Amino acid sequence: MSIFSKNTPATENESSANNEGATEEYVAPEEVVASASASEQVTRLESSARSSVLSKPSIISEGFTFEGTITSDGVLNIAGTVRGKITAKSVLIDSSGQVDGELNSEQLVIKGQLKGDVNCEDLNVGPLAYVDGNISYKYIHIQRGGKVAGKFIKN
Repeated sequence: MSIFSKNTPATENESSANNEGATEEYVAPEEVVASASASEQVTRLESSARSSVLSKPSIISEGFTFEGTITSDGVLNIAGTVRGKITAKSVLIDSSGQVDGELNSEQLVIKGQLKGDVNCEDLNVGPLAYVDGNISYKYIHIQRGGKVAGKFIKN
């Protein structure tokens, strides 16, 4: 038995027209996708960055400090320090990265430190990460060793 379900054509006419040389399509149930390992989630984040219209991520390099507001439609990689408000489609806080402020993102991977309010859909906290604040999320994965303090709010 497969964990995938087969997509079926909308009508019989479409089925006979599309059958010739066509491959069958399968879709993983949401609960299977949501239970992907942390490394798979990070890989998906990195691969989504590559396929993004903005093919290269915006990078706050180690040793660099930024104070203010950052807005990005693509991927933001933080290896330095950010104090302020961040809004981006995908954010990766590297092991040397530090964020102090508000963060809004669809996908958030934390390997470093984050202090402040977080609103995200998919949160992945790495084994050496430290997060302190109000955390609003839809999906969350905290790897063994990751430290999280504050209030959790499931969307």
